Amino acid sequence: MNVMKKFFAFVAAALVAFSFSSCEKGASGSAFFKINVTNIEATSAQAEVIPADTTVYYTVAIYYAEDLAKYGADTLALDWVGSRIAPYAEQYGVSTLVQYGLINQGKMAGEINNLSANSDYVIIAMTLNVNGDVVALGKEISYKSFKTKDVPVASEVDLGALQGGGFEDYRDLDGSYVAYATDEATYDVTLNIYDDDFSGDYTEADLETSEYSYIWTADCGSEYGMTIAKAQLKNVPGNGNNANISGWVVASNGIKYKFSFTYPTVESANAPKKAAAKKAELKPLQVVRK
Repeated sequence: MNVMKKFFAFVAAALVAFSFSSCEKGASGSAFFKINVTNIEATSAQAEVIPADTTVYYTVAIYYAEDLAKYGADTLALDWVGSRIAPYAEQYGVSTLVQYGLINQGKMAGEINNLSANSDYVIIAMTLNVNGDVVALGKEISYKSFKTKDVPVASEVDLGALQGGGFEDYRDLDGSYVAYATDEATYDVTLNIYDDDFSGDYTEADLETSEYSYIWTADCGSEYGMTIAKAQLKNVPGNGNNANISGWVVASNGIKYKFSFTYPTVESANAPKKAAAKKAELKPLQVVRK
């Protein structure tokens, strides 16, 4: 199974000011930043980053902790700035990145949303050298690890065999594809799977769970798609250019949804690309997978 990881660009997280009644202070790496993580739930947490010098430019990314263990904080920071921040600054300008929270000065505080349940993450804060719209990694790098809670299953819904299967192929781009079943008035089950074929057993670790894998039903009580906290899925190739996926997911609302659907394994030339789950417009605190 291909386990290449996708960068999660512009994963939604509200960056709103808040105060802490009590905080666990400190971070690993450089002592330049203090990083606090509180109110950790299954799919969200509150974070605060305080630089020693409030005039210095810096940026913040959230990685899965497995990448920190594999690559180290310095490599991840260099990768983040080189692959995202520097190109964005050149294209859009530093002032725009400051406006949208990709580059910061002073204290930053906010709520991180759309995390995966029972997962280990690390927040990495890094200083930037800024000259006009030219941006490079600075020398100060701090990081803080945290783990999200598990999602308790409140109830179970069997959606049965779904119709309206579709497919989008991104394997040449990032090693993933999107398989989905949708009925505009009733349901939308969309799975962004990291794999290079259509056969295998998958859990939430094999899905992009923050934005491009989601589930919505007409009776879920929301117009927005729900992120996927857990998954147990089986993918079986069929006869010809199709495959069937079956199993269950636990959504962020605590409901376990069972389903199956057949989808084509070749893109339709005229089919529009699916968007990420519809969410309220929020500013980005970056969640990254390498």
